[in-house]
Amino acid sequence: MKNWLSRLVFVFLAAFTLSEVSIANTTVNTGSSSKSWKFRVMLDDRPIGYHKVDVNKEQNRKSVHTQANFDVKILFIPVYSYDHETQERWVDNCLVDINSTTDDNGEDYYINSKQSEQKLTLETQDGMSSLEGCVRTFAYWDVDLLNSDRLLNTQTGEYEDVEITDMGTGVLSFDGNEVEARQFRLVAEGMAIDLWYTKDMHWLALESVTESGAVLRYLPEKDPALASGV
Repeated sequence: MKNWLSRLVFVFLAAFTLSEVSIANTTVNTGSSSKSWKFRVMLDDRPIGYHKVDVNKEQNRKSVHTQANFDVKILFIPVYSYDHETQERWVDNCLVDINSTTDDNGEDYYINSKQSEQKLTLETQDGMSSLEGCVRTFAYWDVDLLNSDRLLNTQTGEYEDVEITDMGTGVLSFDGNEVEARQFRLVAEGMAIDLWYTKDMHWLALESVTESGAVLRYLPEKDPALASGV
């Protein structure tokens, strides 16, 4: 997370559980389900784009599609743009395939992968690498992330060392409502992220203070097409 955008202060104002922001959530006897989240992205209270995540689950397998697009302007002049798309496949809560493309203000990144002999091989703009064991990403909806000591950056392909500490429980205030939450602190190179989860470990909020001092907010937004069943 070394791009300009990830050096911002991240605050996910999410006064909701995962089920409450789910646009589509269907479960059948075979154990399949699908969920979608769409967020309006605000920079210091100014809208700059969107971030959308679709997760489809069938038995022990998940497919995840992520899209993010930001355009930052100062006095109507474009000063920063970001476009990111990722396709992921997970088995038993471990990443087994990823393909991503990113345009970070004109700087291109990509990841292509293949799995063989219990290894996940990545091709990126910086070359080839192989990861062993159960690989996870900075996917905060995945609570197994909290047991990880390394996480894959889905933009750069870097496998980053992280340290996660249970900070205990507390109360968060959202729109005048108080929510009991459990806090974890994730520390990686050059950043510290505070994560909050509900009592039943649904992702609730995120905050990261960095040197830029800007504030990036994600506000949940339903997609009218999905909400209407189209």
